[in-house]
Amino acid sequence: MEIEGSRTSRAVSFGFVVIGLLALAAGLIAILIIAMQGAMQFQDLPTRKLLLRLGWLSLVLLMLTLILLIWAVLRHVRYRLRAAEPPVRSEYVNAWELAGKRFRLEDHDDLDDDEDDAPDKWRYDSDEHDDTDEEQDEDDEDAPKA
Repeated sequence: MEIEGSRTSRAVSFGFVVIGLLALAAGLIAILIIAMQGAMQFQDLPTRKLLLRLGWLSLVLLMLTLILLIWAVLRHVRYRLRAAEPPVRSEYVNAWELAGKRFRLEDHDDLDDDEDDAPDKWRYDSDEHDDTDEEQDEDDEDAPKA
């Protein structure tokens, strides 16, 4: 039984992941360039420190994004290069037959003695509980006698 039926859907999913990571990397590169250019232009020390911290943060996030991108590509290539093995069919097992062999009845000798004491809802005898006869008897009582 395959979890994912076609290679096409796997390839499309991989494409979306790669495109998303590349877009994220492009955005982080843009932030890094803008922050570094801004840090060079400003003479104000607190603003310059803030822009440098933003540049370092975008650089770290860019490295993380590139690591994830490389991991995704290597994983995809590894599974593509591996030969697809044909599925091995397992042998048929009759679960009902196995359950019947494993099932053991307990001794119910003591329950047979108390059978007469059991409530009516536990046993059903069609002769004793014929509802149609009882309904007819009730209808006969209500009917006027001739």
